[in-house]
Amino acid sequence: MACAPSPTTTAPMAPTPGPEAAAPMTPEAAPPVDPAMPSADACGALQYQALIGKPTTEPGVPAEGPNVRYIRPDTQVTMDFRADRLNIDIDAGGMIKGFRCT
Repeated sequence: MACAPSPTTTAPMAPTPGPEAAAPMTPEAAPPVDPAMPSADACGALQYQALIGKPTTEPGVPAEGPNVRYIRPDTQVTMDFRADRLNIDIDAGGMIKGFRCT
């Protein structure tokens, strides 16, 4: 009788703890970093954060070039991903809105 219930009884399953019950992640428990994946700041965007809100003519703003792209309103850009390329988002008034690696 393959369809008949088993005469043995099973204990009820314990509830699964929610995410709040998980232990905090420590550096030792953090997942390993894949060396093949680029870092989030491969282009050095973090070093320019103090320039947000300043004009592109401000000293220290990198010049446009092969690895630096100025993106103004209505600028057409390619969708290719290059972790080493610094994108500088600029508003219509020539002020820097942000820096990102893509």
